[in-house]
Amino acid sequence: MAHNSDRPMPRDEAELIQHVGEWADYNFRDKRAADLGMIEELGEGCHCILKRFQGIRGFRDPMFFNEKFTDALADMVIYLADWCYMHNAFFKFGRNQHNLPAMTQQDERKVLCHILQALASMMAYDEVTKGDKIDATMEGSYGMIAQRMATGIEYWAIIHNIDLKLAVSAAWAKVRTRDWTKQPDTAGN
Repeated sequence: MAHNSDRPMPRDEAELIQHVGEWADYNFRDKRAADLGMIEELGEGCHCILKRFQGIRGFRDPMFFNEKFTDALADMVIYLADWCYMHNAFFKFGRNQHNLPAMTQQDERKVLCHILQALASMMAYDEVTKGDKIDATMEGSYGMIAQRMATGIEYWAIIHNIDLKLAVSAAWAKVRTRDWTKQPDTAGN
């Protein structure tokens, strides 16, 4: 399945996971590293925060900051969806919103610690299994880790007043048309 562009957009997180996973299967086969992709996008998000704080590289402009930061968060979710596809895991947006205190930029470092802990868990579990078949206990742990990551990304979006579902939908609309198999240097970018 080269392109998902002929499919309707995913209606929910389960469909997003399926669509992204099938797209990544086609484009990257066994050369996937969704955890590294999330780390890359986390770095891009932190780059936006740092440069805005420093007032350099155009990040003083709120629209420029919002565009770049939103893209990083949405791409993190797309990598998370692929990780979930590979590990038979699932996440749901809004799952922890009922007990969410008001989030401010002062909470940003706590949220980043939350995300980093989830990433460390992802990498540790992948190191333990090394691609081996996992049992139901491990599968449940993957689901908890995926939810933890999704919640962290969601909290980060809330701090910056970003509609994460809308951002992911817009990013996936672009990403799903890329064919890295046929165009490994540009994929239509």
